[in-house]
Amino acid sequence: MSSRAWPLVSLSALLVTGCSSSETPATTSAKSAAEGTSAAAPIKADGVDESSICQAALTDAQQQAAGIEDTEPDSAKGEVSCYFLMTSDEDNPAGYVVSLFKNETALLQVADATDASPTKAVPVILKGRNAARQVMYGDTWRSSLTVDIGAGQFLYVERYSPAHVVAEKDLNNQARKVAGQVLGNLEKRRA
Repeated sequence: MSSRAWPLVSLSALLVTGCSSSETPATTSAKSAAEGTSAAAPIKADGVDESSICQAALTDAQQQAAGIEDTEPDSAKGEVSCYFLMTSDEDNPAGYVVSLFKNETALLQVADATDASPTKAVPVILKGRNAARQVMYGDTWRSSLTVDIGAGQFLYVERYSPAHVVAEKDLNNQARKVAGQVLGNLEKRRA
């Protein structure tokens, strides 16, 4: 799959500085939310590589439930990704991207300023972890979450679809659900 670039926003700055959100779940302590610190233990994803990223991210059952038809692993310096394809139609792509970044530098190396209309990154909490949510518009709509998984590493989950096919709210919900599943699967690998 071709290399991609995300709009330039200081996603990692949001994560590193620990901005909190109104979406803080009840399971996160009030002190953690006020201080913007992550209540979850770090996930070490060092053992996840191009050969294992797709299965480590989503189980076969989760892929089937999400409507995934095919997977394409990919890797670059400091990053490993899996493209979860919901259609083979290259003119109307739909699916998910799940990427693990070894550090903030690797995350920022894939960012650029070419996307015509990204929304402002919004800080959120996902499963007790600091994250940033962003929606991008154009021919393809994208809802993404960048999650601080601790130990200097980041998880990026994106749900994409042709414009106006899936409502923004649904894209956000689908990205959040899959990001939660990926975090759960990565936590199980750690145990």
